[in-house]
Amino acid sequence: MERMIFTFIGVAVFIAICWALAIYYSKKTTNLDQYLVSGRAVGFWVLIGSWIGGFIGGSSIAGFMGYGWEWGMMRYFAIMPASVFLLIFVLLFARRLSILGSKYHLVSIPDFLALRFGDAIRVPAVLFVFFRMGFIVGLQIMALGLIFKTGFGISLQSGMAIGFVILVGYVAIGGMMASIVVEWFQSLLQSIILVAIALIGMYIASDGHIFQAYAIAQQTMATTEGFSFNPFDLPVNMIINYFIAMGFYYLADQWAFQRVFAASKPDVAFKCLTWGNVIAVFFVTLPFLAGIMLRTAAELGRLPIPLDTPRDSVFFYFVIEVMPLGIGVFFLVCYMAAVLSCGSAFLMGGAPLVVRDVYQSFINKNADQKQLVRVGRLGVVIVAVFGIIGAYFIPDLVVLFNMGNVFTACGVLVPVLAAFFWKRATSRGGIMACWIGGLTGLLTCIWSLNNGGDHMILPNGFPVVLVGLLASFAALVVFSLTQKPDPEEVINVTHYTKLNTTELDEA
Repeated sequence: MERMIFTFIGVAVFIAICWALAIYYSKKTTNLDQYLVSGRAVGFWVLIGSWIGGFIGGSSIAGFMGYGWEWGMMRYFAIMPASVFLLIFVLLFARRLSILGSKYHLVSIPDFLALRFGDAIRVPAVLFVFFRMGFIVGLQIMALGLIFKTGFGISLQSGMAIGFVILVGYVAIGGMMASIVVEWFQSLLQSIILVAIALIGMYIASDGHIFQAYAIAQQTMATTEGFSFNPFDLPVNMIINYFIAMGFYYLADQWAFQRVFAASKPDVAFKCLTWGNVIAVFFVTLPFLAGIMLRTAAELGRLPIPLDTPRDSVFFYFVIEVMPLGIGVFFLVCYMAAVLSCGSAFLMGGAPLVVRDVYQSFINKNADQKQLVRVGRLGVVIVAVFGIIGAYFIPDLVVLFNMGNVFTACGVLVPVLAAFFWKRATSRGGIMACWIGGLTGLLTCIWSLNNGGDHMILPNGFPVVLVGLLASFAALVVFSLTQKPDPEEVINVTHYTKLNTTELDEA
């Protein structure tokens, strides 16, 4: 009972902070740019914290700690696709997208594509991007439900309902300005618990000889089957396939686009997100290390965690059953902060699809700023409702989320690259590439699941995403070359070489 009371107080304090920020920033929000991209005025430190917080998130803390507990560093390659491809995205596109965002008030990937291929491309692009956003919000709502179930003993469904109200309430009211500040604050809390749990694990596993902890872990776990300290101790083709299957999405990620658009200037977007990527890789390594050390301590009898504890429960068992009351409650609240901020980031990623790419583009082109902000808040609710319905009724939301990654990449990546690099691409080519690539990726996923493969890899070992990307590329080429070229002024709006050094310096 004492633990429950302290947990309630900690959770209540953090929620109160979120809502206070939401109310404060709602009074400063007078237009759609402020609501969706913080008025394009986010500075270096807030943006870097937001990037690190969103990169890691609550699921990574518990999930990667479980990976470390069960497999050591063998699954470390799971973080590599996001790390590498997000860095490529930032290095290639951050400055130029920041310029375009400021010039044309862009807030989403479909917004960018419409500059080059016309409003018709918004329809397929919204469909393929929206599902991924909705599914990951559903995962965060499910994680919030698990926190309330663990902390207060209520049912998972009731916890999810409470999490839905808390998350949607403060995000819908405060918009991106509140969301990104909470993400920054969460990144600080998240960093504290990642460092703390890793150090505590090392201290316990080594019986106080912390600098010898890794050597002790290697010696203790040397004969454990399926456990390795080599992050690439898997078949090379498996690592390459996973890299391909999960990596390409991050070159066309709505979450990343939106943070670039929110940066105060191109240089901030570039430097901040480059360093954010590097720092995030360090912090995302810590849960693996913590999991290894906790497993070592348990094997040596120095930590009362049962060896048959499911990997997804290791974090919760440690903070609730092992840690002292105050520290355990603090860690649990920090974990909830990570989940909330990740949920808010993807809620805000989905809202532009509703207000800009559907409402303003097709329903009410002459809407004033007050109307747009109101519909933006409605967009947050729509994304969240989609997410909680998925969380309640879909048995394996993780599979659907990963499928969303695949067919989002299949649908929008080729048109995005064509808008930047291929002058001969036409509006019809871009639109058909989006439709055919996305649908091919989706249908290939479904076929693979029903024929002995999975949602990422076909039964013969070929990555599903490559099937969709090849179909998208073929459609782009065929439909572009059978149509006369677009006007030069349309091509030059987004073409990579036309956003020259002078514009970069002046922006």
